[in-house]
Amino acid sequence: MGLLTRRATFVPLAAATLCLLLGGAVAADELPAVEMHSGVPRFESGLKVGAKVPQFYVRAVSGAHQNKSVCYVCRNGDRPVVMLIARDMTPELTQLLQKVDALVDQNRAAGLRGFGVFLPQEGKELFPKVQTLAFNAHLSMPLTIATTATEGPSGQEIHPDASLTVILYRDQTVTANFAYRAGQLDAKAIEAILKSTRELAGIE
Repeated sequence: MGLLTRRATFVPLAAATLCLLLGGAVAADELPAVEMHSGVPRFESGLKVGAKVPQFYVRAVSGAHQNKSVCYVCRNGDRPVVMLIARDMTPELTQLLQKVDALVDQNRAAGLRGFGVFLPQEGKELFPKVQTLAFNAHLSMPLTIATTATEGPSGQEIHPDASLTVILYRDQTVTANFAYRAGQLDAKAIEAILKSTRELAGIE
């Protein structure tokens, strides 16, 4: 989200389709076009900018509330927050977690907070894997496990194909959203997330 810099094209067919779905109540040329990048619709997952972040509980794997049911949206209140919702463990994700963790530590006085949520997969024991990740990566930021596997935490609107969804919010209102399928998280994507995090903390 927000990372693709290639020139976008717009497909009128999408507008026409939406018009049909609406029963023809709105003229197709009055509808917003669907943005395309390299012929592929922009991938979306998670709450949109401006949406309120609903409260939800997760199982804490690391941090002060280890192995407890915690609502980090509740605990962080109106502070600026980076929430990472991940389905896959990859070296790139570990790198992102470490960099976000460092930013949170450096800007804790400014109120910046962060936490990671892993989506459980059927038949796989996730707790020890997440615990090992937190330990090996030396993360201070709490890592947690969601209670709902497919759609993620309640009300977060996570796409079933999303490998990673990053939500930045302040006053429990979304300010930025980044979403990636498997294999899409790279150095450029990581830097874009960090840049938005610095802006959220008011240091850029």
